[in-house]
Amino acid sequence: MKRAYSNNLFETGNTIIPKTMKNLGLLKEYKKNQIFYKWGDIVGKEIEKHISPQEINFGVLYVYANSSVWANNFQYLKIEIIEKINDFLGYKFVKDIQFTRLRKKKIDNYSSVLERKIDLGKYVRRVPITDEDLILADTKVQQIEDENLRQKLKTIYLKSIQLTRLKKDYGWIACKRCGRLTPKEKPICFNCLREIKEEKEATIIEIFEEMPWANYQDISQYVDCNMNMVKKMRDKLIQMIASKLSPDDYTSVEAIKLVMLYKAISPEKLNEYIIKDTLNKLRFDMAFWDNNKIKVKRK
Repeated sequence: MKRAYSNNLFETGNTIIPKTMKNLGLLKEYKKNQIFYKWGDIVGKEIEKHISPQEINFGVLYVYANSSVWANNFQYLKIEIIEKINDFLGYKFVKDIQFTRLRKKKIDNYSSVLERKIDLGKYVRRVPITDEDLILADTKVQQIEDENLRQKLKTIYLKSIQLTRLKKDYGWIACKRCGRLTPKEKPICFNCLREIKEEKEATIIEIFEEMPWANYQDISQYVDCNMNMVKKMRDKLIQMIASKLSPDDYTSVEAIKLVMLYKAISPEKLNEYIIKDTLNKLRFDMAFWDNNKIKVKRK
């Protein structure tokens, strides 16, 4: 009689691969890439033509729309899309979706090995595998009953050992923050640099939430940042707030916060004229930008 698989022993690629990524410290990046690479499968091919994911920060997925019409239509589908993404990933990874006006440029992970334009696989294969490595790899995958999957994951694990040794041969050192290997020219690894940047951006957003009129000099007293980072977070928060306001809203807390944020003006300097004039100009500028973008695409 064929033995039934035990639920607590048998695992599929859908569970073991994320675990492997977690052990390598790459789970968060793996989840992000799943959204980017499988975007069309998640949202459908028609939406994929007009809406594209750009980045994910603190559970917020930022997307780019190629027209204001599709941006408006997507608003009605946002809750459904969030559910589809989280169902696809298997847990609540995305909490909200916001629009961004800029397409994110592709940034490759820094690697002194990859920069050499060599066949990395060839060099990895040359790294010797010891008997201890084989025993350890067998231990890691021994609970997986599917023979084919077990051998594939064993191969992945052994290659990770070889790659780690190859990095050490190239002089890579332990990251000062997390201990992962990183090029000696970069004492803090790419993942930690990204996390530090995200932490700074989150702090800047928190400051703007409390003091919308804050300028770079104010914020730099609390956060080690540059002017471009402050401007980026200010623009992002302006877009987020403006997208939620109705056209005739001049009196809500969010509307007043938007004016202070946009003009960098403190509360005691506000008056009714400044509020209405600023909001009208802001709405005109945003509408003009959307319409102008569509005209350029049609040419």
